[in-house]
Amino acid sequence: MSAVELFSKDDCSLCDEAKELIRKVNNDFHFAVTETKLTPGDRDFLKYEKMFPVLVASNGKQIFGKMTEDQIRTLLHSLTPPPRVYYVAKFIEALAIVGVFFGFMYGLMGNMWLDLYFFLGGIAIFLVGWSIEKWEARTRKPKVPS
Repeated sequence: MSAVELFSKDDCSLCDEAKELIRKVNNDFHFAVTETKLTPGDRDFLKYEKMFPVLVASNGKQIFGKMTEDQIRTLLHSLTPPPRVYYVAKFIEALAIVGVFFGFMYGLMGNMWLDLYFFLGGIAIFLVGWSIEKWEARTRKPKVPS
């Protein structure tokens, strides 16, 4: 299966509209899109009979019926892996959790000030990682041209 597969049938105006929208949106993504025209004798025809057109991504997500540009853009966006900065942010958040854990350990040993420093430092570092993750998610959000 290619990255995205469109299941359509003959004499389907929604299928023609979907093909045009997919072509337009895919100019931004450049995924391989294959079209499969199903006929009443095909194995998958019964599966999709009441849903044409059906756009199925390689990750299992699908949209069907009257499609919008936003739906197609979101589906194609779900196929792109997150950038490296996302993983850096997650690593920073994990380090912060370790810092908070060390703070609790020092607190149990009776060192109140070291406990406080680790705890506050861990929270601050976590917020930095969280902010980077949210910034990345906002910049990665599908852009809808106006």
